[in-house]
Amino acid sequence: MKKSSLFLSFIFIFILNSFAFPLNTAAYSYGDPNEEKMAEAYKELTVHLDHDDWGKVKEVYQTYEKDFSLYFKKTVPDIEKAIESKDKELMRRSWQAAMRLNIERRLHFAQEQFDDYGQAKLLLAKARGTFAVLEPEMVEQTDQTTVDSIYKAFDDSLKALGNPGLFGIGDQQNDPEIFTKQTQFIIDTIQPIFPIVSEEQDKSHLTKDNLDFLDQMQEGGTSSFWFWLSISLVVLLIVMIVVNKRKQKKQ
Repeated sequence: MKKSSLFLSFIFIFILNSFAFPLNTAAYSYGDPNEEKMAEAYKELTVHLDHDDWGKVKEVYQTYEKDFSLYFKKTVPDIEKAIESKDKELMRRSWQAAMRLNIERRLHFAQEQFDDYGQAKLLLAKARGTFAVLEPEMVEQTDQTTVDSIYKAFDDSLKALGNPGLFGIGDQQNDPEIFTKQTQFIIDTIQPIFPIVSEEQDKSHLTKDNLDFLDQMQEGGTSSFWFWLSISLVVLLIVMIVVNKRKQKKQ
């Protein structure tokens, strides 16, 4: 009986120790759940692209085609075009754009599930895992300092989730404002680096001449042209009503 009680005491102390000291590195580790399958598939995809094996490339895409149709549908036309034309660069950039969208999606739902510590932590981990796959391209497009700042934002976001502890022991207060600020920083930083290719091409008509014209017309904000046109139409309408009433009185 004494051995049984002693064993249970050790188990209870171990559990308390796990939650009572949440500042240690183990408490904030991401572990295996941080892997995102569609992001990990990108590694396989690039190998097939390097070997010019479009049959395998298509197989990888078909494995995740349902996910793309549900969550990253804006990238689908570009990916299908890349496969059809065997455009390696378009394929890489389109999958990268999908991973960026996945990070945004995971962070969005982490914010929605903010009060559910376990779920929010898992979603944050998957977003971080996806970014880890994008890291080499991010370093190439920006620099290591930018990448480090994103990882710091992930760490700060995790700390902002707090820690519920066990029965209130070892708990840490969460901070939704810091969480929102840090996750938004991540989104804002990676968004311009991994655009949806077709959307980027759609902006090609915005030349300097076109932008100057838009500035003159003030289409980016309140347009004086449309303002005065609206005033003129209102005045015209009032005049028509007055004239019509006078005609009715004469009759």
